[in-house]
Amino acid sequence: MSLKKFVVRSGKALVYFGPNSVSAIEKWVRKYSRVFIVTGRRAARISGALDEITKILNTLDIKYEIFDGVVPNPTTALVDEVAEKIWRFGAEAVIGIGGGSAIDTAKIASIVSVCGGRARDYMKKLREPRSALPLAAVNLTHGTGTEADRYAVATIEETNEKVSIASDLIYPSISIDDPRYLRTLPKNQTIYTALDALYHAIESATSNASSPYTQLLAEQVTELVVKWLPIAIKNPDNLEARYWLLYASMLAGIAIDHGRTHLIHALEHALSGIRPELAHGAGLAILGPYIIKHIYKSLPEVMYRLLKHIDPSLEPIPEYAEKASESLKRFQKNVGFEDKLTNYGFKEEDFDKISRLVFESMKYLVDLTPFEVSRELLKEIYVKALLQE
Repeated sequence: MSLKKFVVRSGKALVYFGPNSVSAIEKWVRKYSRVFIVTGRRAARISGALDEITKILNTLDIKYEIFDGVVPNPTTALVDEVAEKIWRFGAEAVIGIGGGSAIDTAKIASIVSVCGGRARDYMKKLREPRSALPLAAVNLTHGTGTEADRYAVATIEETNEKVSIASDLIYPSISIDDPRYLRTLPKNQTIYTALDALYHAIESATSNASSPYTQLLAEQVTELVVKWLPIAIKNPDNLEARYWLLYASMLAGIAIDHGRTHLIHALEHALSGIRPELAHGAGLAILGPYIIKHIYKSLPEVMYRLLKHIDPSLEPIPEYAEKASESLKRFQKNVGFEDKLTNYGFKEEDFDKISRLVFESMKYLVDLTPFEVSRELLKEIYVKALLQE
């Protein structure tokens, strides 16, 4: 089938979607003379995205500098380093190329490079951003949806707080969702990022900030991930599978921009703040089934609309909560997800620190959870996820 190109407005972001959509960068970038590129060491090069972007810049005779040291779960110290390089280079605009880590680093650095101070001050809301450099986001995963939202996440290394900033200033001016770039995504990242989108959908549909709009988006996201993720795993070069997973990810990004996330993200951020080697999507997928049970009990009709695509035998009543949890575990196992918290060195005695991070730095997400979250319930969820019960 023909994979259509189209443009979506999400907040202040214009998202250009479809094969070869990267060409839209040319019109946007030609008004700048100095551009700073923020990316990681591998994906931008292997996918071909970096070559295509720099080719456009060279053709337009635009000076540019590349920082390719972004790592998964970036710290505020890394953001500060990038911001200083942007400032010293005298950049007029920033291009983030990568997944959530690269684009979020570019988002926050685009503020710090103009407004000064330290990234952690903005993350902790000690300073309010006044302006930011224009930003382009070239997305290389089908997971975070950051190309379509006003959020960015970084970890304050000294305290292990993985926190977010929300600002209209960091909507990308232009975003590129080109599925050609996703064909080189490794198998584990294909799984992690697609499950990331799935949990964005589930949480945005069930948070206390949800709406019929986010629930409608979330239902389509779930249907698309369930259909196309197994195909992308079997055939990584299948452009149609990458297209629809990328579309699902974008919809999920729009959904959380409106409906937010809640407990699954709150607990995952605490875990990957402590162990940054834990990929965000992996953390969500480890924890998700154990929290889904409680969400299903609270909102069975909404959860049924989402999870019926995984298990059509579910019913929209609380008594099916346990079955929903098991069905989700089974789906994840069937697509090859086998990560465990113990693989990352987590132990039961880590709970006190995790609990403190959840109820202090992540309280704003806990408050969006559709059921009451006590310390005892959080421990029960963590221990069950740890022991894979």
